[in-house]
Amino acid sequence: MRRTSLVRTSLVRTALARSLAAALSTLSLGACVFGYRGEVVVTATYPATDLKAVSVDLGASPLTIVGDALAPGIELSGAWHSIGGNAAGARELAATPTLQWTVEGTFAELLAVVPLAAEGQVDFELDELRVPPDLDIELRTTLGDVDVFAVEGNISADVDVGHVRIEGGAGGIAVRTGEGNLEIVSTGNVDASTGLGGAKIWQDGAGGNDLVVQVVRGDIEIRLRSDANLDLQLVGAEIRVQTGSVSTITRGEFSRQVGAGSVKVWAEALGGDIHVSLVEEP
Repeated sequence: MRRTSLVRTSLVRTALARSLAAALSTLSLGACVFGYRGEVVVTATYPATDLKAVSVDLGASPLTIVGDALAPGIELSGAWHSIGGNAAGARELAATPTLQWTVEGTFAELLAVVPLAAEGQVDFELDELRVPPDLDIELRTTLGDVDVFAVEGNISADVDVGHVRIEGGAGGIAVRTGEGNLEIVSTGNVDASTGLGGAKIWQDGAGGNDLVVQVVRGDIEIRLRSDANLDLQLVGAEIRVQTGSVSTITRGEFSRQVGAGSVKVWAEALGGDIHVSLVEEP
């Protein structure tokens, strides 16, 4: 009886081992089928003569924009990435989409165009876009962080999911992200909002620029260069204001006019705290 039992146990183990091997083999084949990646590197320079503004929508791509006074035009570097059934097919798929550049008067538009048959299998990833510093830029991405440096024109960014970091934007900044943190340092007026994330907004230069910030779930930190002529309108769980002319700790709502009240500092953090202070000089 014991020998029969051992044989049966051995047979069961063998059958289980074969089933597991077959399952792993199938999984391995599946990984091979969907594991080939294709890449097509893209570099381009678009003419910027007479342009005043450019709109950029590259799909689900991070966006890094750098102002460069020495750039010969608008310089782009990035790559198309794809997934295919084999190496040749993946590369061919990555070569299918295009970047579309159109100009109308002083306005230009840069779009990632993906054929319907390739949707969901290929996307563009921007490494960097160098632009004239005084250009106005309008940015759109569904997924990816947005970083803008040394661009002093008007900056607009609409992001579904991604952090936003901006240094510049003397011509004004308008930013929205559905989910992500905001970090902005600017001499221009700022209108910024995030659904899920915190916001750090710093005045630059002499200050005096309006700051309007809204956060649904997160904290707001505002650093001012000057506390003269403020119009403070703050709504949050805990509110701390520590400047030369205003010092308070409260909850819920706080409003105060300083001087002429010509500089808006309006902040709303329904699910978080607000801290307003002066930039500490080194």
